[in-house]
Parts: sequence; structure tokens; C-alpha cells
Amino acid sequence: MNERIEKIKELVKKELQFCSAHNFDHVTRVYNLALLLAKDEDVDLDVIKAAALLHDIWGKKEVDDPTWKTDHAIESAKMAEPILEELNYTKDQIKHIQNCIISHRYRTDNKPETLEAKIVFDADKLETVGAIWIARAFVWVWRNNAHIFRKVNIDEYAKENLWGKINWRIQDKTKHSPQINWETKDKYILDYLHTDKAKEIAKERIKFYKDFFERLENEIDWKM
Repeated sequence: MNERIEKIKELVKKELQFCSAHNFDHVTRVYNLALLLAKDEDVDLDVIKAAALLHDIWGKKEVDDPTWKTDHAIESAKMAEPILEELNYTKDQIKHIQNCIISHRYRTDNKPETLEAKIVFDADKLETVGAIWIARAFVWVWRNNAHIFRKVNIDEYAKENLWGKINWRIQDKTKHSPQINWETKDKYILDYLHTDKAKEIAKERIKFYKDFFERLENEIDWKM
């Protein structure tokens, strides 16, 4: 079993070299968080491990799409299938792993249904709050030529750049900022997490994250 996981890790490491916010380090953290959330739960750990490692494997396809319409979760699930087949996962496990990958994304209508999928979702979402997300967010800003901080009317911004929904996918990333991401997505994350363990971890991370953006805004506005 460990040999299969090591082979998946090698493949993922080769593919995820396009952005340090979504590289193998990110996948490793999600993997470890998923194992923490899965502890003492009646779940298929083989499914969780594989899904956590493969959830972003074809992320580059989305990044390279100038229309912003590619969904890396769906593409990653497709790419995972032949890998899992070659490593002798069962057909049921492959389908389950693919469902976990497809539903790990926040801004889609594909919601996690099984406990395994909810654990993978929660583990990935914990990477979007706290100090770790601040670090990742500003890597994302650099890569996408986005704003460090940008004040906007959120309702108007959603109509202009989020397909009309507050927490939906970004159309033009150059108009976005980590602070807008906080206002449209991240501060609501507790409403979307599924496991009690993830919610407890998220509460502390959210406080740090919120305090950071308040300080950032004060410094930008010369209030400090």
C-alpha cells in the first residue's frame, strides 16, 4: 500500500511545479490534514490518501486557460483515472477517489457526499485560512498580477467578476485580491466545513486571518 502512495507522490511532484501556492508542499499539507481529520473515523483511508494527493494534479491546465473556464478538479479527476488503474485500485475505489477530487473545490455545484470526500474537502479548505493562506495568497497575487489590497463594493464586484454570485469562480484574476477573497469566500468557510475537527482548527486560523486583513487595511489607510 505504501508503495502505491509513494508512486502517486512521485507523479504529483513532477506535475505540480507551476506555482508554489499549489505545489507538492500544498498537497503534502492537505494529505497530512486529511489523515488528521480521518483519525478514529470509519473511512477508506486508501481513498482519502489517493484523493488528497491527486486533487490538484492537473491544476496547470486551469492556470494555462486564458478563458478561466477550465475546472482543475474535473481535469484532475480525469487524469487520476489511468494512474489509479495502473496501481490496481478497484473500480469502486477509483470512482470514489474521482468523486472526492471533483467535489474538493469550493466554487462549484459539485458537493462532497461521502465522509471521505468531506474530509478531503475540509483538509483542502483549511489551507485557505490562517497564516498558511496569507503566504499562499500573495504567491497567487504575484502569479496572476492581482492586487495586494483592493476595496470594492462586494455586490457589484460579484456581478462584474464572480459570475453574479458572491462565492463563485473568478473571471478575471487581475481584478482580484486576497482581501476580496476574504470578503467573498474565506470568512464564510465555517459554514461549508463538514467535520468538527476541521471547524475547530479553522476557528483559530480565521481569527488570525481576520486580524491580518484589518491591520493591512489600517496600514494602507494610514491609520497606524
